[in-house]
Amino acid sequence: MKIAFFTDSYLPRADGVAYSIETFRVELEKLGHEVHVIAPAPGLRYKEKSPNILRFPAVKGLVFDDYLTSIFFPPQALLKIKKINPDIVHYHTPGQIGLLGAYYAIHNRKPLVTTYHSDLYEYVTYYPQVLPGAIALSMLSPLITGGKMDDLRFALSSIKPERNVDAWNQKIIVKGITMLHNYCDRVIVPSIKIEQQLRSWKTKSLIRVLPTGVDKITTTTRAAKLFRERYGLKESDQVILFVGRLGDEKSVDLLITAFAIIAPSHPKAKLVLIGRHEKQDKLVRQAKNLGVADRVVFTGRIERSRLGAAYKVATVFAFPSTTDTQGLVIQEAAWAGLPIVMIDHDITNVVIDKVNGLFSRNNARSFARRLSQVLTNDRLRQDMGEASIKLAAKYSAERQAKQLARLYETVLKGHINAKKPPKRRFRLPARLPKK
Repeated sequence: MKIAFFTDSYLPRADGVAYSIETFRVELEKLGHEVHVIAPAPGLRYKEKSPNILRFPAVKGLVFDDYLTSIFFPPQALLKIKKINPDIVHYHTPGQIGLLGAYYAIHNRKPLVTTYHSDLYEYVTYYPQVLPGAIALSMLSPLITGGKMDDLRFALSSIKPERNVDAWNQKIIVKGITMLHNYCDRVIVPSIKIEQQLRSWKTKSLIRVLPTGVDKITTTTRAAKLFRERYGLKESDQVILFVGRLGDEKSVDLLITAFAIIAPSHPKAKLVLIGRHEKQDKLVRQAKNLGVADRVVFTGRIERSRLGAAYKVATVFAFPSTTDTQGLVIQEAAWAGLPIVMIDHDITNVVIDKVNGLFSRNNARSFARRLSQVLTNDRLRQDMGEASIKLAAKYSAERQAKQLARLYETVLKGHINAKKPPKRRFRLPARLPKK
């Protein structure tokens, strides 16, 4: 198969969406498929080396943080999409490039698949500045789907202002995303949590739960020793590890509070936070105010290939987030044989309560109790660690890619867009413009 991935988040940006796309790309190519990625360029002077990756110029931070917004689509690049002529289009983000992929597929009667990677409904409550982008999504949706009057009325109803900005944002997300999803042959979600969410939004298209596959990150004893030395960790320390963006939506503040609760009774415990965020100073101040600053380590961002050392020195993996859709770092921690303490039950099949992890209520005291249970019971940690490895092995990158390929094959046998093509056709340039 010739597959086109359209995404607004891709390497070298380090987030779960980019990692998921790259993992599937690599594994699908191993299976003999041809995968093309259409993504934003991380810089104006960036030169892409791979012939199967097409980059569009983008501006960083236009909406928030390091998000890349593509605002210019050169005719030469659009012509390349036409030349690719994919068998199936898979868009991964509802941003500018993702929507371009949806438009191309619908208006060229190509099979269309999407993955709803991020819980945008919750996300917008933490980042209300995305409202202009959400409105643009809602207004562009009817143009992408073919400009039907029902779609236009649906879009207009979603942008009617609400008194509460969060409620307004969420209403736009629900309507805009659902409209697009209903034109897809399949909607892939990474967890039961998101499947339930989309069904509650009255999504009509078929929904398939398909987590991203994750393989073990290898490391060495020497790498672990160097990690300890660099961050002042002793071999006798009990390391509570968190990996991820240090944003408000990850509830890292709850984890720091929980650590402060157990710190007096666990003098050898250290909290290691791997990740970065522009508001990290707030978390540093919190640790200082709670009297645990000397036992909380902020490492900043670490390349995924080097995370194996961090997992190797850890005693327990802590994941307090309730806004994630699958938590790839949870699978990495499980591969490393770690017991896992977390809150959200429905984002992963890799953690089973009292088998390889413990679930906490959504408050610091409950989370602290669960951490303390793991830290004080050597046999429990060993049993849970062994169970973690067995569960992680069920969701390898190769296994999940094979499932995705089978899904594509099913879609190709009878996709919905071939039956009722829109009146307007997607027009790409007939030839390259003369220089």
